[in-house]
Amino acid sequence: MGVARLKKAELYYHKSVHEQIAASLQESGACQIISTSEESYAPPADVEALISTTDEKLSDIRYLTRTLTPHYVDPIPALDRMLGERPEVTMPELEELAAHTDLKAVCDSTRETERQTGDVRQKLSEARMNVSLLSALEFFPYSLSIITEGTRTVTGLVGTIKAANVSGFKAALGDFSKFKDDSELVIAPYDEKDQDVYAALIYSRSIESEIREVCAKQGLSIVEVPASFAGTPEEEREKYSAAITELEAKESELSQKMKDLAQANVPTVQKLSDYYNSLSRRYNGTAKSDVTECTMLTKFWIPADKADGLRAKIEAISTDIELVYSDPDPDEEPPSLLQNGDTVRPFNILTELYSSPTYRGIDPTPLLAPFFWVFFGMCLGDAGYALVVFGTILYVFRKYKKIAPGVKDFIRLFLFCSVSTFIYGVISGSFFGNFIDSFLPPLVPLKNALMLVDPMTNPMQVLGISLLLGVVHLMFGLLISAYDRLRHGEVIDAVGKDLSWFSFIVGLCLYGVGLGGMLPPHFVQIGQAMAIIGAVIIFIYAGKGEPNYFKKLINGFLALYGSTSYLGDILSYSRLLALGFGSAVIGMVINLLGGLAADIPYVGWLVAIVVIIGGHIFSIAINILGSFVHPLRLQYVEFFGKFYTGGGEPFTPLTLSQEYVNVKA
Repeated sequence: MGVARLKKAELYYHKSVHEQIAASLQESGACQIISTSEESYAPPADVEALISTTDEKLSDIRYLTRTLTPHYVDPIPALDRMLGERPEVTMPELEELAAHTDLKAVCDSTRETERQTGDVRQKLSEARMNVSLLSALEFFPYSLSIITEGTRTVTGLVGTIKAANVSGFKAALGDFSKFKDDSELVIAPYDEKDQDVYAALIYSRSIESEIREVCAKQGLSIVEVPASFAGTPEEEREKYSAAITELEAKESELSQKMKDLAQANVPTVQKLSDYYNSLSRRYNGTAKSDVTECTMLTKFWIPADKADGLRAKIEAISTDIELVYSDPDPDEEPPSLLQNGDTVRPFNILTELYSSPTYRGIDPTPLLAPFFWVFFGMCLGDAGYALVVFGTILYVFRKYKKIAPGVKDFIRLFLFCSVSTFIYGVISGSFFGNFIDSFLPPLVPLKNALMLVDPMTNPMQVLGISLLLGVVHLMFGLLISAYDRLRHGEVIDAVGKDLSWFSFIVGLCLYGVGLGGMLPPHFVQIGQAMAIIGAVIIFIYAGKGEPNYFKKLINGFLALYGSTSYLGDILSYSRLLALGFGSAVIGMVINLLGGLAADIPYVGWLVAIVVIIGGHIFSIAINILGSFVHPLRLQYVEFFGKFYTGGGEPFTPLTLSQEYVNVKA
């Protein structure tokens, strides 16, 4: 179906029912609000107040989510939650929950617990640093008060000095006779491996300046000793060790309190997060409306097939409502909503990852879908891997019934691609690599009977198929571009930019294949004629509008030289061979390792099973990633580069927030 047809809606209503109107638009999930262009209008004061209040609530919720979530043990596994297994609630239930929840009290309690925890951890850090310092000062035989306070006549200091400088330091102190009587040097025990050595110096205050001068000259780095140190190092360390034990107990208590707060409040906070985010979207949507003294006007885009259903819901709210639908003006650029059938819809995400099409542009999704499907199958290329992927996805769909539509479509994309993988795996003879050849010899004749290509023994055959697919892919892109130009009346550009290159490239391919004897001889003449006609058109078109004949010639030759870029594009498709070949080789290596492990006495069979199963699971995971990324690159760079630019605004309707819970209208 392509890009959905949209209607532009103008909804006129009395201000008294604006909340019911906004709620109805949001619950429909089909309306993208259009901002007013008239600056003279302002949203009602009560709407501004509601936005302000909601923002305050969301600020508290963000704080609680950020602070409490790391301490919360979610009873719902992360995978289950991602796949839709979340609590289901209605907006009235959330409204009642919000009315009975004091977020401010929860925030205050959390902040106080966080503050206390921070204080305790700071004290713990300081106490541990002090214990570390006291352990280094165990060599000091006196009370540390001599260093921290001193007496009226005596004081001291502690520092570190290079082990190599200890002798020189002692000698420097011994050079002055008054140092011998008025100072005492205590050196911590050390050996030759130590780089720095602790040293303590007790001295008379009368020689403090001389002492510090000697210390500085000898490279003694003075260590600041906390003023609280009063007893011996051993006494002080015991005191701080006891404090650490007490603080650790307090930290554990506060940590448990934070966990209790998390378990008690996070489920509520998560529900209120979706509730207030839904309200925020609703109120901000209302704020985009035009307002007069008594009435409001809300404009929005809506898919044409949803217009009648919404009208019935809106008109049920009040009789004083007027809803007018119109088609987009020619100069308007509405948002684009991809609307494809069940088979193509899973591929929408590939287009959206690149860029949405413009409203009146081409939706490339149905065009890329068959190519991506084939390319993915060739890259993964293993029937056994396909069965594992197919079975896993069916199990997921059977177990999880509430998967969000977008997530479900993305999973279905791999379900579809597992079919192409199985087909290519069968025709290339790959089933968990060479598992059949290695472990199931009776099935080898059946496998060989179904094989049409053999990448292991005849890689050139698969390379040729890959390059042929590349030519078809690129030429299809050129034809799409030509069609798009023709429908916009750009006939000359369609011929000069697209059809000429189509004729030139296809002609060269027919000519070359014909000369190689793979096509009847008359295709050589057909290809030659097509290539010549295409080259002439390319040459002439490149000089179009250039008055200088010399420049016309230069432009023409440069344009023909651009054929080398097509050669590079076509060669890019050789990755289809490389990735499929790599998948098969990895599978063969895993089977080989499993076979070798089976020869281990007694436990060989068990090791072989672990190696084979674990190895193939890893191979599936890594090869699925490559099989997704590389075909996607071929779509974005080679295919889209021929006709598609995107640049459309995605359709983003006003919806309910459902990050943590499934909200029912």
